[in-house]
Amino acid sequence: MVTDDKIFNAALIRYRLGIALIWLGVLTWLPFIVLRIAGEKPSLFWYLPVHLFGVIGGARLRSAARKEMGTDSAKRNPWRVVGHVLIWLGVATWVPYFYMKLAADMPVHVMDYLPFHLTGVLGGILVLGLSYYMDRKSVLKA
Repeated sequence: MVTDDKIFNAALIRYRLGIALIWLGVLTWLPFIVLRIAGEKPSLFWYLPVHLFGVIGGARLRSAARKEMGTDSAKRNPWRVVGHVLIWLGVATWVPYFYMKLAADMPVHVMDYLPFHLTGVLGGILVLGLSYYMDRKSVLKA
């Protein structure tokens, strides 16, 4: 018999699996970086699909599990908006890269765009973390 407790546990397992997928997607780049340091030239397109599957798939899995568990998302505040905008800008950095690389067939280098991607994504995560910390601090005071 399926009970609410079993549904909640399954959703919690999916939530944790989503976190694991996100970490898998992020840590996919470690072998790539090690190979680059060793002087090899690994293809970006072997690592990119795993990265995207892990990060996007994990985020979607976490979001669906959170909805299924009935966990409310954090209240929208200016810090959260800024954090999400920074992340979107960091991801959107790749639009001109792929346009010039694939559509215009121009020679472009990943390292011209990677710092902007990392600055946007990591900066956005930092702002979201600070927002979470401030929310928790105010909840604990009350």
